[in-house]
Amino acid sequence: MKRILSSLGLRTSWGRIAAATLLFSLAVQVGQAQSPNAAASGAAKSDEGFYPGWSLGTRFEGSTSGDGSVYDLGFGGGYNFSHHFGVSLGIPYYFVGTPSAVKAKDPQAVSGSGLGNVGADLKWLFPGPTVNYASTIHLGAPTGDMKKGFSTGHATWNWANHIEHGWGNFTPFIDGGVGNTVPDTKYFHRPFMTFGYNAQFEAGTEMDAGPFSISGSAYDIAPWGTQTVVSRVFRCSGAVKCGATGTSTDRKGYLNTSVQSGTASLARDNGFNASVEVKPVKTIDLEFDYSRSVPLRLNTFSFGIGVDLGALLRRTSLGKS
Repeated sequence: MKRILSSLGLRTSWGRIAAATLLFSLAVQVGQAQSPNAAASGAAKSDEGFYPGWSLGTRFEGSTSGDGSVYDLGFGGGYNFSHHFGVSLGIPYYFVGTPSAVKAKDPQAVSGSGLGNVGADLKWLFPGPTVNYASTIHLGAPTGDMKKGFSTGHATWNWANHIEHGWGNFTPFIDGGVGNTVPDTKYFHRPFMTFGYNAQFEAGTEMDAGPFSISGSAYDIAPWGTQTVVSRVFRCSGAVKCGATGTSTDRKGYLNTSVQSGTASLARDNGFNASVEVKPVKTIDLEFDYSRSVPLRLNTFSFGIGVDLGALLRRTSLGKS
């Protein structure tokens, strides 16, 4: 059940409302807003689904590799209309670290930060005695700064589906999705964004052992048609309009130019993932992840720290009653 909550963002909050930075300064971003993940909210029971009512969560996560570092700070909120259907809204705030080799070629590509794309999720969850099924439709508006690589300059959408079945402590799962951008995941915050039709697949298994869980999976990104790649680590000049010059076939072109355009091979990707999660208490998640992209020859290490604020508020409310 942990895996299906993650597929809906119940562990991996995509809802990163702009007010996150203010809330963090007063009291206190998923992957990015284009990801088909929703705000952390938790489930009532494994056989019931969502908690009806408001959900609230916050998370800090990110990835680092030889091609740069991408982190986001997020605060997400939503409303669950029933045990099976809910909506959420948010926006990511990015922090990007640029490799020294890129800075030498592009002096303006210093470590940057800024808001990403405003996004909304429609999410369904149907736990069952045989299989658990989750589905999320994510819609993103191009509000991020394309010159910083925080938007493709287009509206985006993704439809993600997740199926799992548990055998004791083991839970095999299959994910399948389609959209016009490649979404970030908890394993891999990419040093670039894409715009173009693609299908996403992942299959693996998770093993739970009390507060600890480990998982392993293989993934494949299968694009078709024209693809655009917008770099997060090579900055577009402020004096010009960001755009591709000709057709590119360089898979690592995001290290040398801000915008590329080419065939489906430009965005195709596959590889494998591994993850360790520690849940010291029900309201806090700690994750450590690894991803290997075969075409990019890239090893990525990621982390995530999530707090289910909705559960904390419910616990406080029950304590006072």
